[in-house]
Amino acid sequence: MKEITKEDYVHSVYKVIFYIEANYAQELTLEELAKVAGFSKYHFHRIFRAVSGENIGDYIRRIRLQGTTWKLKIEPKITQIALDSGYETNASFTKAFKKHFGMSPRAFADQLKAKKGVVMVAPKVVNVEPIAVLYVRKTGSYATSACEAWNVLMPFAYEQKMKFHKKIMDKETMHFGIGHDNPNLIEPDLLRYDACISCNDVSVESKGEVFRKVMEGGKCAVFLHKGAYENLKATYDEIGQWIVQSGVKLRDKPIFEKYLNRDPRRTKPENLRTEIYVPIA
Repeated sequence: MKEITKEDYVHSVYKVIFYIEANYAQELTLEELAKVAGFSKYHFHRIFRAVSGENIGDYIRRIRLQGTTWKLKIEPKITQIALDSGYETNASFTKAFKKHFGMSPRAFADQLKAKKGVVMVAPKVVNVEPIAVLYVRKTGSYATSACEAWNVLMPFAYEQKMKFHKKIMDKETMHFGIGHDNPNLIEPDLLRYDACISCNDVSVESKGEVFRKVMEGGKCAVFLHKGAYENLKATYDEIGQWIVQSGVKLRDKPIFEKYLNRDPRRTKPENLRTEIYVPIA
């Protein structure tokens, strides 16, 4: 019988984390999540906390609450948002939201809509095809977690290319980043970032912290950020105002970034180009 390693535990917990993120609006039971991980339900919650640093119930609640913040910009029906987020009543949703964000959902929504933003160039609208990617998840402030994730993913990719002669890291390879959390609302040490590269070579096997997934396609509004990554926040603030002013309906999928410079380390900050994709209905 194969001995279970620390890497196996980490891999299993991340499978559950990704499952929760894809299904947080549904009822999630300990038995179901333990089955996804491949562990006994009697021990799984301890394993989850040891790897992630959070209780599984707290993690689910946080993901559900955070998923409502974009909706509050444009959706006036708080009760419907509560139900869509997995809460049985408006009261239970409001109580949890106020505890987490320090204000009621209605006050939060009014605050967002009261802000006046800079009028920006309208985005281009595109239909994105699903993209198979290899990715690494890291948690922490984006400035730190992004570097950590790429520092794991890139050596793995180049090893696959140079040592095992896999079809990866060629001119067609695309580089993406997914920041799952709003740094204005979530503590820095809880921010989740995925570094992703496109890879259609199915013979490249996931290993260690490197996982495989398919980034879902669909209709997106695309904004172009010019300049240093450190200044992305200003562009995201403008995008938030565009969402409010345009009244566009958002899909319940994370915004993602596409990095257009092949080697950012050898590119002057002012010459960096980043496309920001906002999933819309």
